[in-house]
Amino acid sequence: MDFDIELASYSDIGKIREKNEDSVLIAPELCLGAVADGMGGHNSGEIASNIAVSILRQTLSDLKDKKITIPSEFEPKLPLICRKVLYAAWIANAKIFTLASENFKRRGMGTTLSALYFEDNNTCAAVHIGDSRIYLYRNNTFSQISKDHSYVMEQVQKGLMTKEEAEKSRIQNILTKALGLKAETLCDAILIEPHIGDIYMLCSDGVNKGLTDAELEEIIKTNASAGKIAQEIVKVSAHNDGKDNVSCVVIKIIEPQEKTFLQTLFTHFTSEK
Repeated sequence: MDFDIELASYSDIGKIREKNEDSVLIAPELCLGAVADGMGGHNSGEIASNIAVSILRQTLSDLKDKKITIPSEFEPKLPLICRKVLYAAWIANAKIFTLASENFKRRGMGTTLSALYFEDNNTCAAVHIGDSRIYLYRNNTFSQISKDHSYVMEQVQKGLMTKEEAEKSRIQNILTKALGLKAETLCDAILIEPHIGDIYMLCSDGVNKGLTDAELEEIIKTNASAGKIAQEIVKVSAHNDGKDNVSCVVIKIIEPQEKTFLQTLFTHFTSEK
C-alpha cells in the first residue's frame, strides 16, 4: 500500500521550568519521529534526551546505509524493523549510562524515549521506554499504544489505582524504566501496520498533565495538518498546566500524491549512492 506521511513537532518550556529537558526529532529522510523527556540535575536531563534522539537517528541512518549491522544474537526472533529500533535505543542507553558513570554530577541521568520509524516497504515500528506516550487515532478510535513504565501505572495494572488517580498522583513521575539508568536496558518494540487515515501522536508527559485523553482526541480528530495539531496540543496543554516541559510529534498517514513522499525520499537517496 502506498501512502504519504506528514511529520511535525512542537515543544514548549512551560510556565515554571528554567530549561527544556525535552528533545523532539523529526527526520524526514528516515521517516522517523521521536520524543525524549530527560531527567537529572546539572543540565543532565537535557543532555540525556538529546543523546537519545541523536543516536537513534544516527544508528538508523547507519543501518539503512549498511555502515553497521545488527549483531546476529541481538533479539533474533523479532521482525527486522523492530530489531533496528531496539538496537538503536540500546546503543543510546549505553552511551547515556557511560556518561553518567564517568561524571558524578550526572549520576541518575536518564531519559524516556518514544519513537516511530517507517521503512520503504511500508512497515513501521515503535520503540518506547518511560512515561512518554504513543497514541493512535484510527477509524474514529483513539488509544494509547505504548505502556507507561511508571510506578503508578504498575498500580493501575494491579487494580490498586485507577488511571485517573494515577495521573493526579504526586508520585506519578517515578519511573520503573528509562534509558541510561542501567547498563543493560531493553525498550518495548511495537510492530505496526500503517493505514491511510492514521494519526500517531508521540508526547512527553507534560502533555498529559494539561490534557486528558478525551481532550487530546478532540484536537487530533480535527481535519488539520500535522503541524497545526502538534502546535494546538502543546499550546493548550501548556496553558492548562505548564508545570513541566510540553512536547509532541504528530505523524499523519495520508493518501499518496502523484509521487509519494516515501517514494521521493527513497528514490533520491538511492540515486545518490
